[in-house]
Amino acid sequence: MTYKKQILDKVAEKQLLIGVVGLGYVGLPLAVSFAQEGNKVLGFDKAEAKVKKVNAGENFIGDIEDWELEQVAESNYLKATSDFSELKNCDAILICVPTPLDRYKKPDMSYIEAACTEIGRNMKEGTFVSLESTTYPTTTEDFMLPIIERESGLKQGEDFWLAFSPERVDPGNQDFKTKNTPKVLGALTSDGLEIGEAIYKLAIENVHLVSSPRVAEMVKILENTYRLINISLINELALLAGKMDINIWEVIDAAKTKPFGFQAFYPGPGVGGHCIPLDPFYLEHIAKKFNFELSMIHTAGHIDLLMAHRMTLKITSALNRQKKALNGSKVLFLGVAYKPNIDDERESPALKIIDEVVNKGAEVSYHDPYIPEIKTEGDRIFTSTNLSEEILNDADCVVITTHHSVFDAEFIELNSKLVVDLRNVIKEASDKVYKL
Repeated sequence: MTYKKQILDKVAEKQLLIGVVGLGYVGLPLAVSFAQEGNKVLGFDKAEAKVKKVNAGENFIGDIEDWELEQVAESNYLKATSDFSELKNCDAILICVPTPLDRYKKPDMSYIEAACTEIGRNMKEGTFVSLESTTYPTTTEDFMLPIIERESGLKQGEDFWLAFSPERVDPGNQDFKTKNTPKVLGALTSDGLEIGEAIYKLAIENVHLVSSPRVAEMVKILENTYRLINISLINELALLAGKMDINIWEVIDAAKTKPFGFQAFYPGPGVGGHCIPLDPFYLEHIAKKFNFELSMIHTAGHIDLLMAHRMTLKITSALNRQKKALNGSKVLFLGVAYKPNIDDERESPALKIIDEVVNKGAEVSYHDPYIPEIKTEGDRIFTSTNLSEEILNDADCVVITTHHSVFDAEFIELNSKLVVDLRNVIKEASDKVYKL
């Protein structure tokens, strides 16, 4: 019996053991989704604390309901381990490790390299391997493949199959979760594509096949670069509109009445999260190898990098209106998550603005109902304060950096001396409300 028939038979009989490497924002929801459909899943993570929590059914990811993890853990459909030798028991291995940038804005491939090394050393023949982590095109074939073949002594396409299927997690989205978000999949061989489709369909409703891993890798980069460029455009237009005494929000509302040819993007203090601020730098990295300059992406990234400084200038100007200096003023930030109603502050523009404001001599505090403590890029640690009339009134300036739905615009405006609203929470500007 061929390896292909063996693994497809296991898929058909739901006898597959699926390994998920990395139990974070991407990996744990994926593992839970497979387990909920009656598939045996083994999660791998080097962090013992995560492993213990998963095995105890203790949830630590906002996009999973507590009962969901508890249920699959109790039923033994999902188990976790830090012992990577257990990869030898897995029929399919899905890699969901971090892909950050280093200090020079270059891709840090160390997590993918470590995962591929462990997989190569431990996997058995007939294993399907898929990377889900965001990366630059050609990673699967040029970076991963040599490591796995070298460490395993096996041959891709004969002894195992390698693929790429980009994660599409949207934290806080109540309509689209792992199961009903279409999955893009590209593999190095037609057999690998067929096997990968069968495996992913065990947990995901719609799998869209593409011709190669590099196409799938570019899909992810395109999706987030598209957003970066359009958000950077609207942010720059918002800054200009402010100087011209034009309400950019009214402009957008009018423009989106056009039933074709326009999609609304909204201004804010900058982009956040793991994907949008970082993905274009992955593409820039590989573009240089092809002697190609991505001028539009470079410009959009440059606009975004300047947003924190520009927001600091807005806060300074608002305080100047009231004959106050930023130096020595009490500044209260409302919301530090990178988007509404989530507990994720990765790459949040609020953290960058806080650092700038502190550097200018302000006394900073923040309130976020989802994030009890933060550490900024400047290694400053803050704890969320309670929101009250007294706290608002005590601040010289209240800055709305994230528009959580629990924020009461009327309450904030009524009890604050000065508000810098970077998210259009308070609809009308006034003597004490300074808009983006």
